[in-house]
Amino acid sequence: MRRLALLAAFVSALVACGGNSPSADYTEFCAVAASMETAASGPHGEDPAAITDPNVMRETWEKAASIARELRDTSPTEIKDDVALVASSVIDTNELFSAHDYDLVAIAKDEDLRKEFDAISQREGVADASTRFNNFLRDNCPTS
Repeated sequence: MRRLALLAAFVSALVACGGNSPSADYTEFCAVAASMETAASGPHGEDPAAITDPNVMRETWEKAASIARELRDTSPTEIKDDVALVASSVIDTNELFSAHDYDLVAIAKDEDLRKEFDAISQREGVADASTRFNNFLRDNCPTS
């Protein structure tokens, strides 16, 4: 469940509202952020049983990791380090899931694996980076 909480935290950092900055155009970046929000509102949030289905987990996390890479790659200079740190948590979580076939039932039984996932979700600096990221989006990305 922490892994889903990590994705939810990442997505909450992507909730965009407010007005555009008059000095910069963040349209592409804001659109990618909105796509992450859309991807994260998939079946894992609506159907808790979906987390026990490795195929659903694979689809959800591969999509999230792909969008996280795109966010990292399109992020504006002034927020690039924060986006990279937050995105790395999603990407690394997906890589760990992938290495274990997205089988949460098996992963939950392995204490060492749980510790690896916890280390990713509790990575130093991610919470502060998420806050700055969220503030940037609030201030620079219009709501749709």
